[in-house]
This record gives sequence, C-alpha cells and structure tokens, in this order.
Amino acid sequence: MTADEVIYLELDDVVRLYARIFGIDEKAAENELRDPAALEGALERPRQHATYRSADLASQASILAHGVAQSQSFVDGNKRTALIVMTTFLAINGWDVLLPDAELAQSIIAFAEGADPFDLAEVLRGSLSARD
Repeated sequence: MTADEVIYLELDDVVRLYARIFGIDEKAAENELRDPAALEGALERPRQHATYRSADLASQASILAHGVAQSQSFVDGNKRTALIVMTTFLAINGWDVLLPDAELAQSIIAFAEGADPFDLAEVLRGSLSARD
C-alpha cells in the first residue's frame, strides 16, 4: 500500500474519536485539546515515514500511536486516544488487530517508558487480519 492509497486521519477525526472515548460532545473535546499543532505533527508522521522511509502500514500505525501518546496534545487521555487512533487507522485501511486489548494497551503505555514504536510495529505485523 503506497502513501497515496492509505487513508490518513485528520485532526477533526481524532477530536471526534476523543469525544466518543470520553462520552462528551465534539465542542467539549475541542476544549480538551491543548496543543493542536503537536497533534497535527503526530498525525503527519505516518505519511512522512511512508513517503521517505517506505514504512509499511504496521509501522505507520505504531508511529501514529507513538506520536499521539507522546504529543500530550489533550488535557487527559492521550494514551487511550493513541490506542483508539491506531486501531481506527488500521481499520479504515482494511485491517483488524488480533491482539488482546490489554496487550495493546501495555504497548502504548510502554511508550511513556521510552519504548521504540518499531517494536510495536513488529508485534502488529504478526497480528493483523484483513477485514471482511
């Protein structure tokens, strides 16, 4: 899948996801976004890696999750948001992750401890299933 074929999430998509995660409306979610520029940067990272480093979808997904988790763009819930953003990104591109939620969550939490996003990419590669 080339960068031109991949569907990338935009800032508004992530704000909507955040609203759903926390059961708030989109306006309230926008108010929780303290650094839109940092989130935009995190959302652009997968595309950059695809274009300049030929990153596969698993790498792009893990880079996306890492960026969202590390950017601390929202007042609260950045790691939860990173997990949902990652799985949504994969889903809209035709893939499901066949890993227990607890294992996925632990991978995202590990980013706070300095884990390399490419370690998660390796795990994802062996855990993706094409959506029907």
